[in-house]
Amino acid sequence: SFLKNFFKIIFLYFSFCLISCNDLNLDSISFSRIELTGQENRMISDVINIYKDSIDASLDNIIGFSDRLYTKGDFSSKKFNSSLGNLIADIIFVQSDSIFKYQENKNIDFVIQNHGGIRASLPEGEVKLSDAYKILPFENEIVIVEMNGKHLSEIVSFLKKELMPHPFSGLKINGNEVLIQNRIIIPTNKYYIATNDYLLTGGDNMFFFNKNTRVYRLGYSLRDAFIDYTKSKLYLSSKIDNRFIKDE
Repeated sequence: SFLKNFFKIIFLYFSFCLISCNDLNLDSISFSRIELTGQENRMISDVINIYKDSIDASLDNIIGFSDRLYTKGDFSSKKFNSSLGNLIADIIFVQSDSIFKYQENKNIDFVIQNHGGIRASLPEGEVKLSDAYKILPFENEIVIVEMNGKHLSEIVSFLKKELMPHPFSGLKINGNEVLIQNRIIIPTNKYYIATNDYLLTGGDNMFFFNKNTRVYRLGYSLRDAFIDYTKSKLYLSSKIDNRFIKDE
């Protein structure tokens, strides 16, 4: 067919360029948009549009409903948590704990995500698949980090010093009181923390995760967790609560 021959020609052309090139070091790169004109180019454009229309239709699928607008910016200096941040963290707790229990027969203790990973608000009313991609656009996967209790004070200190509230669930900070699953931290205990692969490598300055004793990879993205939870629960609701009361 024309398309197969077209892609073969492109492949052979670039292969020839690479073989005949003695120096593969690039000093500069420039690009420009290519206009598709002519009958054969219109055929390519038509194929692209077919896939584009299919993707657009899928993104318009309604996966649930939200009882109001939720944002990551509705926190206060005292109640240092947001309605959308809490929702995302709670969803990740539920979804990852279920998978972790199935895969490893263990339960997670708490969740930490990053404020910057949430890129849009959740609108009131219909929640579409496109909203999931707007809110969580990055291809970050959930990882479970095993850490000793003696290192958790570093995490708490980091969260307290930040200017923006990083979402968490299963953890409670009220001044100097810190609880995990409503229990005090025991330094000799092991704790399982659900986070994402970006933070695992020190993203957003969360270098404390390099003190882990083991990492479990669930093969499950943050966005898929949000989508699956929304489809199963159908109605989303959240609020600012007392999980993080910050000293002013």
